Amino acid sequence: MDEFALELHRPPSWSLALGDIGRGSIYAAIVFFFVAAVAWVFFPKLREATKVGSWAFGLGCASILSAFATLTTLFVTNRFEFAYVWAHGDATNALQYRIAAVWSGQQGSFLLWATAAAVWALLTAHKTQVYRRWYTVATSFVLGGLASILAFESPFNLNLVEGKPFVPEAGQGLAPSLLNYWVVIHPPVIFLGFAALTALFALGFAAMLEQDRESWVPIVRPWAITAMSVLGLGLCMGGFWAYETLGWGGFWMWDPVENVSFVPWVLSIALVHGLLVQRAKHGWQASNFLLAGLPFLTFVYGTFLTRSGMLSQASVHSFAEMESNALKLLLILMGSTVLGYVGTWAVRAIQAAKKPEAVPAGTWANRKGWYLMGNLLLAAMGVATLIGMSVPFIQAVQGKASKVVEETLYHQVLSWVFVPLMFVMAVGPFMSWKGSGAKEIGSRVYTILCFAIGIAGTVILLFVLTPFKQIVNFQPEIHMPGGMTVNGLAWIMFLLTVCSFALVGNVWKVTEKWKRSKMGSMPYISHIGIAVLMTGLIMSRGMEQKGSAVVATGHPGQVLGYNVVYRGQTSDIHDRQNQAVFDVYDAKNPEKLLFTAKPGLYEVTMGDGQTTNMVWPAIKKGPFHDVYFSLGQPQRFGQDISLPEMQSTAFGGAKITYLGMTRQGEFGQPGTTFTARIQVEKGGEVEVVEPKMQVGGADGAIRNPVTTKSGLTFEFSGMNVAAKAVNLRVDTDMMVFPVDIFHKPLTSLVWFGTGIMTLAGLLSAYAARVPKPARVKEPEPERGRQVGDRGLITTT
Repeated sequence: MDEFALELHRPPSWSLALGDIGRGSIYAAIVFFFVAAVAWVFFPKLREATKVGSWAFGLGCASILSAFATLTTLFVTNRFEFAYVWAHGDATNALQYRIAAVWSGQQGSFLLWATAAAVWALLTAHKTQVYRRWYTVATSFVLGGLASILAFESPFNLNLVEGKPFVPEAGQGLAPSLLNYWVVIHPPVIFLGFAALTALFALGFAAMLEQDRESWVPIVRPWAITAMSVLGLGLCMGGFWAYETLGWGGFWMWDPVENVSFVPWVLSIALVHGLLVQRAKHGWQASNFLLAGLPFLTFVYGTFLTRSGMLSQASVHSFAEMESNALKLLLILMGSTVLGYVGTWAVRAIQAAKKPEAVPAGTWANRKGWYLMGNLLLAAMGVATLIGMSVPFIQAVQGKASKVVEETLYHQVLSWVFVPLMFVMAVGPFMSWKGSGAKEIGSRVYTILCFAIGIAGTVILLFVLTPFKQIVNFQPEIHMPGGMTVNGLAWIMFLLTVCSFALVGNVWKVTEKWKRSKMGSMPYISHIGIAVLMTGLIMSRGMEQKGSAVVATGHPGQVLGYNVVYRGQTSDIHDRQNQAVFDVYDAKNPEKLLFTAKPGLYEVTMGDGQTTNMVWPAIKKGPFHDVYFSLGQPQRFGQDISLPEMQSTAFGGAKITYLGMTRQGEFGQPGTTFTARIQVEKGGEVEVVEPKMQVGGADGAIRNPVTTKSGLTFEFSGMNVAAKAVNLRVDTDMMVFPVDIFHKPLTSLVWFGTGIMTLAGLLSAYAARVPKPARVKEPEPERGRQVGDRGLITTT
């Protein structure tokens, strides 16, 4: 009979064939990348061998893409016989979420990384010119390593029962918190940024081995700018996702997994500026080689942190611990790339030191000196963040409980870098390569600073002198070292002035350069985007107002000058599209409805059988401020009561009487069940309910609450045998909502600044691309003559 049941649930042959194709594609990729590396390492001068190597490299990339397409097909068609599809897929999800489920887990995210890296490899390989050999080798090593990890941590493993593939009736689906449109957009974008770092790593490695310190710059520069821009966009998208779903009112918490993205981005910015100096002044060759590899190497290190399981207690983003062999391969990939790249760089740096660059030494009074200051500050920011995100890992290695570094500590440390960095970003563009006079620069800095102070002061005055003053907190608290808290208005004003300083300086530079070179203005416009973005973050978080209230059915709450009234829900509590409806009135004019907030609210059953409520905020967005309406975990209004037998009490408009208890099983025996008989009189109707409690199990007491027709829920919580009394938890159907409302000034600048920064960055990358060489048409031989091996041959 069991065999017959299993036979009914056997998967179709085409599904198993697709799984074989997916697995085969992973193994084929390993082989192809191995062949490509061998061909280019050992036979670089044999035309046929390099041709084989190039074809093998392309086929390896195609195999990765094939595996990704196969897994996507399995998710879209709900093939739950595959363990990974069953763990993350759900037939009831919309198509976009079934596709997003591909990268929602450990295996799929590795495959997404490999796929994005393969796409970049196909785009860049044919443009690497003389660096094709070692570029192919380095990229093949990385992609082959990822494919090897996927061979052990495979998304194509089957659900087996007695050695036979079995199709479960339904998948477990995405975690409820992931059912958001950002899960469809954010991971592919940020992994495209991560994957682009592979190209920078491989080109830097190839240029070092070719011992060519200059020719690689025009090749790598557009890809470096693209990687920086895409990775920066992915970072900001992650912040938008957090802002719109997590309910704490911010974009960035300095979570270790967030920092895994931030550190490579900061280092890629340093590389882009270093390449600019090398292109203009032929300097910084050694440091640029190092900066080309560090973004990728720090990302691989961060991947190890998040996939090793050591951050499981310190980060909400960390993955489960990898399969042991796959984790060992990741360690090998990390160790070999770090040792190989840094070792090669060290050798070349020592060799270069014996042949000093024929470049005039830079001073702090020219553009090169200011770029150096900027890169040192960026490096300091990256190193400080790298240390902070490593703290939980270090604690775990020491056998201590992992503890994340607090957000306030990051702010206290990185402020020392941020302020001078913004100053450099404002003044640096005005410095000339040959050097600028102190009087000339001082005059410009004074003018820019006056404008910056004027802008910052105007912004604050607009909030003070208009009705918007109600949305700004003019007494923000700043946490100082040692646990001190001080009024931070002066500090926020200073930061706002610093951002305005960078904004004005780069707007000025754009106006000077726009007529001469529109594309040449894009880097400064990108700086403007960063200044606008940071202004939005500082104002939105630093001067936010927050108020809390408790709102219940029939009991409004008052907070931040609002009366908040609960009106009910748009659907059933189990419907994911359900929303709680709150009307928000002016507290001074209770009849004036300001807006209606509809935060998301629905109940889900977790894997352990416990139910919980998923909530996400409602945001009323505006050009000058957001009203951020966040729900806490709602509860039902209830009370714990103890009733002796045949005694009554009143609660929730009902008379509750304990009639007595029955028992199934013996005292002290596992599985014994006690049933309390409760009589409920409400509205002229009498009802008897029987909540149960089973004791003695391995997991403790098991309680089975019951709900009356009048909406009261009874849970058997305990008993007093001596007093013949029962202990009950009684909940009404009246919902109680903890509500937080934030006023978030100038939050729109975060979105606006991100758009400016990204668009300008991508246009800069386009402008920096290497132009195709013009084809020169060969002159045709004169009529009556042809060119032969022995000279001109006259023809008739």
